[in-house]
Amino acid sequence: MLNVIKAGKNVFIIPFCLWLSLWAFISCQKKTDREIIASVIAKMAFQVEKKDVAGLIAHLADNYSDFEGRDRAQTAAMVEEYLSRYRGIVIKVLASRIELRSAQSAEVEADVAFYSGAASAFRKLIGFSGESYRFKFTMQKNREWKIRTGQWEFIPLSGLFPESLRILQELFPDL
Repeated sequence: MLNVIKAGKNVFIIPFCLWLSLWAFISCQKKTDREIIASVIAKMAFQVEKKDVAGLIAHLADNYSDFEGRDRAQTAAMVEEYLSRYRGIVIKVLASRIELRSAQSAEVEADVAFYSGAASAFRKLIGFSGESYRFKFTMQKNREWKIRTGQWEFIPLSGLFPESLRILQELFPDL
């Protein structure tokens, strides 16, 4: 009986070890710069939803400036003021286009949809009523990717990247 129990344990140990080895191999593979930049954009969206201004501003380079000449401190003040006016902000990063200029420089365009989370449960019933923006960044890499310059503009649905519009239509079929 004891041999049967030991044999039964081995049946589970071998597949578990194989699964663990595969997981370690996949998780240890180095991410590409494009994947890292895409994850920075996703983290920033999450930080806005959580009203984590300090976390958001941490993604800006020390020499950051936006299209209106705001530096990091001025941008933090603008974001805090914006977030204080809205409750339950929901952000959906739609499509991103990332062009690596060099090993330390990238140009990024991302379509982003903003809407209030207070009515998000009803969005599929009433259709999309948020606002879409296109963010354009230049990014620089020292130890990590940071945003060096930024600009954004309101984009009507007709101006979104085609892949962004497809994502919105999947979320809101009546769009």
